[in-house]
Amino acid sequence: MKVKCLYKTGFDLRPYENKQLLNEQFGRFGASGNSIYGGITIGQEYLVMGIVVFENYQGYLVDEGLISVCPCQLFEVTDEKVSANWHIRTIEKDEDIYPYIQMVIGYPEFCSDKMAYDKLIVEKEEEAQRIYFRRKIELEQDL
Repeated sequence: MKVKCLYKTGFDLRPYENKQLLNEQFGRFGASGNSIYGGITIGQEYLVMGIVVFENYQGYLVDEGLISVCPCQLFEVTDEKVSANWHIRTIEKDEDIYPYIQMVIGYPEFCSDKMAYDKLIVEKEEEAQRIYFRRKIELEQDL
């Protein structure tokens, strides 16, 4: 799946907010109007390495050097085909990331390791990043 970045600020997400949240500083995306998603560039196309289903929205797992999960509303889909090797994992209620994260979809290691999201996005572990970029190279070669 490929997407093109159209927006990169919390202000750009305001039209997608729940109406009762518009007066709050942080809306359902966890972003204020002044928030900037620094790991993406407007006009740039990205290979989506996964989808994270949060409690209130979906985000694409992308990178521009920095691996991040950004709200899907910031992008337009330019190629809707997903890898046949993608896996899906529903987050269990006893996991630390529940209910913040409901489901992850993507390359096998991102879905099979219950700590994959934390290792990749929060802790930025070197091994998790190495796996991510190895899988990205494989996916690019299959395109």
